[in-house]
Amino acid sequence: MHLYILTRGIKHEVDRMINDLQAQYLPFEFKGTTNFVQLAVRPIQLWEIVMPEPQLQVVMNTISTAYGEAPSWKNPQLAILRKALRAKKLPEQDLSVGKRLVYNHNVGVYPIGIKPDKFNEDGEQL
Repeated sequence: MHLYILTRGIKHEVDRMINDLQAQYLPFEFKGTTNFVQLAVRPIQLWEIVMPEPQLQVVMNTISTAYGEAPSWKNPQLAILRKALRAKKLPEQDLSVGKRLVYNHNVGVYPIGIKPDKFNEDGEQL
């Protein structure tokens, strides 16, 4: 059984709640024997990555190549979330611009969309 929740609060308080949840062991029956299994708490996190606009393709390539299987940049299931965030569709990926190396073990990445920065006389407002 999977239960999905959203949390909101001071980070160390949320972390404490998650740590307490992870410390729980629940009984379950298997082949006539009662066993105990640790409550699995798996984060589903929404991140905003802020960068200078000309670096978008480098960041896309870093995410795409860092996590083993390349994420789908055109995931239709995420369109509702993209709309809720007032984000735009991602551009086509340009693999010729390079990438950065980042740690990639046991992480799934699901790109959603982009939101261009505003510009004023000082330049891009990150």
